[in-house]
Amino acid sequence: MAEGAARDAGEIAESLRKMAKMVNNLSARADCEPFREPVDWKALELYDYPKIIKKMMDLGTIKRKLDKEKYSDAAECADDVRLVWKNCMTYNADGSDFYRLGESYSKRFEERFQKLVDEFGEDVICGNIAAQAAPPSKKKTKTSPVPNASANKKHKSDKKPFDPKGIIPLDVRTRFAARLQRLSGMELGHVLSVIDEKCPEALEEPPEDQLRSDAQRMTKKHNYALDEFDGGSQIEIDIDAIPSHIFGELDVYVKEQVSGRGRGPWSDELLTEDGTKKKKVKT
Repeated sequence: MAEGAARDAGEIAESLRKMAKMVNNLSARADCEPFREPVDWKALELYDYPKIIKKMMDLGTIKRKLDKEKYSDAAECADDVRLVWKNCMTYNADGSDFYRLGESYSKRFEERFQKLVDEFGEDVICGNIAAQAAPPSKKKTKTSPVPNASANKKHKSDKKPFDPKGIIPLDVRTRFAARLQRLSGMELGHVLSVIDEKCPEALEEPPEDQLRSDAQRMTKKHNYALDEFDGGSQIEIDIDAIPSHIFGELDVYVKEQVSGRGRGPWSDELLTEDGTKKKKVKT
């Protein structure tokens, strides 16, 4: 068992080493200069930047965190990398040069990260193997490590993905958030509509002075028209505020929408108890 745990830890370390190489390669590109270091919003006189961007991130900071072994797995590092592109596209107007640059790097990164997932498998990428080797904890906390993968297996008596009174595991919430980024505007509009109807408290709309200049102004109930959602509306989803039974419904829908878009932490096949694939949810 000790040998297996050591081997698993070695695979996680190797995946992080290749993650560092990926970040270095992206940072070395000539057009990556805006993403190499933190945005100097004071020098650039972008005084609304810290109001709009709540968590700043850049590739230089990510490289330093990798060097200091601050990431427990490659998926955690990937979240920070995605935040770099997300911040760029949030602050800059859709269609602008910076927006297109961030969008281009986002696509380039996802393509490379997918190859890493294919090489190591999502359990290594998400650190689930290390969690299996660790002894179970008697206490449950919101900041607990990724739970044992066996705890997420559905029992035959279960009819819903989650117990309505249970706690949604951290890794399930993390994967759900990753899948949301792979939805089309229409699909994301459906998710927002469901949340707005069943648990509107999980939607957070920034004050007007924090909205991007081209963002739509919306009033509750929100107008999430499936054919009009274009990403301009800066609505944030508080996943922790979604009741588990509603989260289970949304998680099933989101999984099915991204099931054919490559393998990875966001794309595990949704199967019924007898091993057959479920039909897609119609919206």
